[in-house]
Amino acid sequence: MVRERVIVEIQNLDQALKVEETIGTGYCEPIAENLRAWIAVEEDLIDSYEKLSEKFAENHEVKKAMSMLYEESRNNIKIIQNIHDSIEGLVAARDRRREIVRGLIEDKL
Repeated sequence: MVRERVIVEIQNLDQALKVEETIGTGYCEPIAENLRAWIAVEEDLIDSYEKLSEKFAENHEVKKAMSMLYEESRNNIKIIQNIHDSIEGLVAARDRRREIVRGLIEDKL
């Protein structure tokens, strides 16, 4: 199956640099930022579930549910953090790619 190009074919180093920069600002950075926000939400959920568990200490069914939700949020944080770390690796690679292209542009001048 052939897919349509997402970007036009790069014809020069200036275009290459622009695409590398756009990938960073348009994809990598917003994804990393959203993942950090998601982790913060999961942390807030953990705090809320702990307080609800205390509030309903005498209700074993609610306490058990809160405990399960608490643990799930803890696991979600681990998973999201791993994804965030991978994205940060891609951000670093993108930075190296931009520097390579910038170096080529400077050497050409």
